Amino acid sequence: MAHERREHRIALEILYAVDVGNASMSEALEQAKSGIGVFGRGDEAAAEDPYEPLYPAVDRRRDAPRATDWSVVEALVLGALEHRKDLESELAPLLRRWTLERLAGIDRLILILGAWEMRYRPHADAAAIINHAVELADRLSSPKSSRFVNGVLDAFAKVRPEMAN
Repeated sequence: MAHERREHRIALEILYAVDVGNASMSEALEQAKSGIGVFGRGDEAAAEDPYEPLYPAVDRRRDAPRATDWSVVEALVLGALEHRKDLESELAPLLRRWTLERLAGIDRLILILGAWEMRYRPHADAAAIINHAVELADRLSSPKSSRFVNGVLDAFAKVRPEMAN
């Protein structure tokens, strides 16, 4: 799971483009794959991204970053979008004095993405999913968001029904 951090970030960026930017999923996914528009990593964000270090002669180094697994990105995005309503109804009671409508868009999407992964990727480790979600909230949202996301997803992990294999 640790190796999928980049895929989680990209999936979240695509979900944000669809949700807040009103882009079509296919358009946002294609832009992400091409690295254009809001998905261009040629700015300062690329230097700050610990999952995408820049290495010279990348193809000749053992410590070179691996290629993005676009099948994982697509599965995360499509799954979160397909099951969004059900996941929102499961997350809502766990928010304690909050509603999904009151949450920052990025926090809501982080919760939906994490909840989808716990629910529909039964082989995935809940602790790793929560850790990735907390990292995303810490990097992309407000200072208190990471604690909030941690609490909600931890509660979600504890009440989730067992998936049939």
